[in-house]
Amino acid sequence: MSSRWLKGLNPEQGEAVLHNEGPLLILAGAGSGKTTVLVSRTGRLIDEGVASAKNILVLTFTNKAARELKHRVAAKLGPSAEGLWAGTFHSFGLSILKKHAEAAGLHPRFSIVDSTDCQSILKDLMKDVRITGKDRYDIDRLLNHVNDIRSGDAKKHEATDEYHELAEVLAPKFEKRLTLLGVVDFEALLLKPLELFKNHPDILEKVRKQFKQVMVDEFQDTNRLQMRLINTIVGEHLNLTVVGDDDQSIYGWRGAQVSNILNFPSGYKKCKVVKLERNYRSSASILELANQVIAKNQSRHGKILKPEGAAGLGEKPELFVLENEDEESDFVANELKRAHEAGFQWKDMAVLYRSNTQGGLIESALRKARIDYSISGGTSIFDRKEAKDVMSYLKAALSPNDVAFRRIMNVPSRGIGDTTLEKLIEFSKAKKVSFIEASKQWKDAEVHDKAGEGIESLFEWLKRLPTELVSGADTPGAHLLRILTEMGYRQEVMASGTQPGAGEKKWVVVEIVARILDSYVGKRSRTRETMKDFLDAMTLRDEPEGEGPKNEVSLMTLHASKGLEFPFVVLAGIEEDLLPHRSLGSDLDEERRLFYVGITRAKSKLVLCRCQTRKRHGAQKAVAPSRFILDLPPNLFTEYFGAFRPVSASERDNLVGSLLAKLQAKHQVESK
Repeated sequence: MSSRWLKGLNPEQGEAVLHNEGPLLILAGAGSGKTTVLVSRTGRLIDEGVASAKNILVLTFTNKAARELKHRVAAKLGPSAEGLWAGTFHSFGLSILKKHAEAAGLHPRFSIVDSTDCQSILKDLMKDVRITGKDRYDIDRLLNHVNDIRSGDAKKHEATDEYHELAEVLAPKFEKRLTLLGVVDFEALLLKPLELFKNHPDILEKVRKQFKQVMVDEFQDTNRLQMRLINTIVGEHLNLTVVGDDDQSIYGWRGAQVSNILNFPSGYKKCKVVKLERNYRSSASILELANQVIAKNQSRHGKILKPEGAAGLGEKPELFVLENEDEESDFVANELKRAHEAGFQWKDMAVLYRSNTQGGLIESALRKARIDYSISGGTSIFDRKEAKDVMSYLKAALSPNDVAFRRIMNVPSRGIGDTTLEKLIEFSKAKKVSFIEASKQWKDAEVHDKAGEGIESLFEWLKRLPTELVSGADTPGAHLLRILTEMGYRQEVMASGTQPGAGEKKWVVVEIVARILDSYVGKRSRTRETMKDFLDAMTLRDEPEGEGPKNEVSLMTLHASKGLEFPFVVLAGIEEDLLPHRSLGSDLDEERRLFYVGITRAKSKLVLCRCQTRKRHGAQKAVAPSRFILDLPPNLFTEYFGAFRPVSASERDNLVGSLLAKLQAKHQVESK
């Protein structure tokens, strides 16, 4: 019966699928077919009666992964697959709490609140705490500290930290407020079941008897709390199978503990370890580069990805060294067009980068080149609040509409509150005029004089804006930044961050929009019409019809690319301070793993690029290549200085031949 589940598997995959009892660690390298192994092992355990479907628990990190596993098992097994429990850690916790709400001290119809709700609760609680400078606390960071205290994971060195001190005061109040509201947050979906099991051993015993086989996907991403939950459920039967890749552990910044997978064999006696090292995704040249990158990390399970089924070595990865980020973004757009002309579909291609801020100029270059794209792993630069504010100002000045006008009406603050808005809305309805027209007639709408003066001031700015953008020696982008500063918008942005440096980061978004504007205008005539064309180009995006994946280039952060694959991949900004990142990359090993993840997304073609200078704080500054590139043997990639590849003799002959043929054909047409 096992043969049906082993069909098409390699020996190592088969070994993992045939494992029945005791702890098993499946080290699944990138592109090694881990999902197939999980599906086949789950199906075989049910098919051969080792465990019924209802006795198997599969914990995943996404609902999508859980749905795929259940669907594939059911497709082969039919009705006998019913009852299989596969889902995320949080959905598992929720199912336990729903079943035992009373024992967990919860209302039978308790609801769940998200992180935004939790932040609002914390803000409300802070009003009753006697502490100076409340506004300077970053609420998201404070919530993380509160959750660390609740889970018992607060670090010792944080005992004197001001955030930790405030969190210690707020944590019990926060718990009490959640209870009073009859709600649980995401953290409680893991904490409450553990508390339930501790207080009610009988319930824990029932859960352990039900789930005789426990499997965990993406094990390298588990945190301390999830590990405690796993150990509690497994108990003494130790039938625990974990699947993961320590080389792809890239979420330490949100609590993932790579030590969970590194220490698993020593933590579980008689643990069987199966390494899946055969890669079915990438060419040999790409894998050779990836293996050399990750080999520099010391704390890891030793494994080497081996190409399986890739025809020959494949194309050698390339590294392009460009002058600055403007040249880089144009290069990326041209590379994508060249690849498309060579036969790659747009959906075959991805551009990956370390930080969301890198995506802005690349996005602009793709828009100029009329290349359709989609963004994941962070919002488009034009979806950021500050970018939306700036675009709304430009629209309200150049192509006025009520939505844009209302967005910036009180940004920065002009004393225009909800009461004023309500009066103007009512007036526009009564007189059947636009909201903008109603605002111009604010006196007739009986708006207070102070608010009216604010409205008049706004109209003055909007009147000046188009003319000032296109006049003088400065670029339109420079004019835009100056005008926004003069009207007080910059001051408001800088003051809006609760954490040191947060305001500066928000203003960088505005500067990027200004630079994109300058890049777009370029050699075009500096007229009002050009400014309107810019708005149209940045706003209009035609969405292809039909279902299924859209034929678009994927733009995403390296973090967002994990688990995906593309025939053609561009890795942008391979420089010090970007990769590893100067402020986000405190864990050097994790930054190197992030680079490794990016490389192993590519199937047949990998292009890397870096700049020699990059704009920081308004000035071009020299930047160094990433240490991860400097660590590599130079024979693993081809390096080009500039945006072009040298043309080979045969390519040159082909180009000349093609040109001569076109000229000959044209001559024949003209001579007829």
